[in-house]
Amino acid sequence: MDGMERLHASARLRRLGERLTGERPTLGEVFADLGDRAPGFLLLALAVPAIVPTPGVPAGFVFGTILSLIAIQMIVGRGRLHVPDWLARRRIRRTVLSAVLARATPMIERIENRLLPRYPAMVRAGMLRPLGLVVLVMGVLIALPIPLGNTLPGLAVIVIALGLIVGDGLAVLAGLGIGALAAVTSIGLVFGTMWLIGVSPI
Repeated sequence: MDGMERLHASARLRRLGERLTGERPTLGEVFADLGDRAPGFLLLALAVPAIVPTPGVPAGFVFGTILSLIAIQMIVGRGRLHVPDWLARRRIRRTVLSAVLARATPMIERIENRLLPRYPAMVRAGMLRPLGLVVLVMGVLIALPIPLGNTLPGLAVIVIALGLIVGDGLAVLAGLGIGALAAVTSIGLVFGTMWLIGVSPI
């Protein structure tokens, strides 16, 4: 993938609906079209549906769990990341895919327009393992049934993913900051919910 291609994740999202054929493409086809072999694109493809409401699909649990599995591959230093076959074979309605893309693409484009190749130390291959630890925590937070708990963890993974795609280490740092905020916020939401329903956290 050359530099120009790496700068346009949003363009790939816009083309996705046009390139895939059939009313119910498989998730494997979706990931392959986005470039699932590149860690950044795979993380992006999994984080987007985790934060976009998808009627009838427990997206947070499903994609948060898969993000966690991908994160484990990153942590152990696996050379090629991949989604489980059982997920790749699942089909998704084109109407659902179109709705996710329509909501997600403008957000991705706004973030992407602010990115530049910088701070290369943060996007070198050796950073995938420590970043995997952060993605693992974010995946768990997304998968848990925390009220309003998907957005910040998902956004953290999206910003980290775009940083990896573009080669912007500053974006990766920003994603780590959002991840820290997400962890604190999720803890606050859990304790706040327990307080409201009268359950002692101890």
